[in-house]
Amino acid sequence: MSPSPDQDPIFLSVAREIQGSASTGRVLEKVSGLSVDGSKGEELFSEIRNKKETAWDFRSVALLIRLIQQNRQSVSHSYEEAMARYSKVNTLTAKRKANEEEVRLKQTLTDYILKIESNFEKNDRADESILKEITRFFDGLESAEKLSEANISSLNLSPKSVSQIQPILDKYEECFQEYSKLKPVLGRLIRIADYIIEDAEGL
Repeated sequence: MSPSPDQDPIFLSVAREIQGSASTGRVLEKVSGLSVDGSKGEELFSEIRNKKETAWDFRSVALLIRLIQQNRQSVSHSYEEAMARYSKVNTLTAKRKANEEEVRLKQTLTDYILKIESNFEKNDRADESILKEITRFFDGLESAEKLSEANISSLNLSPKSVSQIQPILDKYEECFQEYSKLKPVLGRLIRIADYIIEDAEGL
């Protein structure tokens, strides 16, 4: 899945933020301007892993960061909804004993909320690690100041950088797979919670 040349101005702005030693948040804000097909995630991981160490291009790595960010944002919305349902059930049962269905729902929501928070933490560490390695790459790149929209597509990482990034890529893939599993489960839990809350409020 080759990055679109139409996005080269964004890739360049991401590179400039990293070169300027911007915070992880600032860099990720620039990355969020990239467009990536979330359904092609597995293909993107496979494609970059099959490249030689000398052919890992900056744009593909930036797209992987965007892919994970995009999946996280999608799950984050469901996470907020799950938190709201958990709080609502807690409020409903604050002055009475929770029934068996409510207890089971609260426990299941708790389990999945904790799983998501753990994945978010893993995602944060991976973001910081990969951007640290790319910063090091730019620090050692003699032609960094000559980067432009015209040549950003030919910017490849050094084999040394690739060797440092490969294990981080494993963490990203774990996050990607976990987000893929968590979102549909959360959707079902939210629907179940809505039915339980509706019944409880009707009593």
